[in-house]
Amino acid sequence: MNLIELFLVFLKIGAVSFGGGYAMIPFFETEMVSHNWVSLADYVKVIAIAQVVPGPFAVDSSSYIGFKVAGILGALIATIALCIPSFTASVIITKFYTQFKTNKYINALLMGVRPAVLGLLISAAYIIGLKPLYQVSNTFLSWMMLKAFIVIGIGYFVLNQRKVKVGTFTFIAAAAVVGMIFF
Repeated sequence: MNLIELFLVFLKIGAVSFGGGYAMIPFFETEMVSHNWVSLADYVKVIAIAQVVPGPFAVDSSSYIGFKVAGILGALIATIALCIPSFTASVIITKFYTQFKTNKYINALLMGVRPAVLGLLISAAYIIGLKPLYQVSNTFLSWMMLKAFIVIGIGYFVLNQRKVKVGTFTFIAAAAVVGMIFF
């Protein structure tokens, strides 16, 4: 295993991913499966493990995959490479924040990134909930997750269309009740 290749792949994922760890899932899946570092079934397990382990999802995923590919050194290299772009961007934004917050071009860029982040999150939901249906033999849990996504999405859409003001706790409790009734 070439550690430089591992570093470059995770540096690229960190540089092109906007929207947090879950928005990185499609990039992780594409790169990890294309390099044959993990299979799709194993990657779904990586997602589950990274959600359970305390800490940021993307860092946990990169550490686990780096460790699986090249041991402790691989975990360290993958994690550092993933964090370099966001750390660099944070330092630059902090230094020039007063100029950035009123710049119309920066604001336009950030408004343009929002649909891309939404698309990445939808892709992540597809990778977690629907894609395993076609490639993993244990499909019962995937069907249940897909149903839950659909019910929560429809509920949010209906409430949003009617301009009903519902608190977060109430929405989560209602989704839990619907889940217990229908699933």
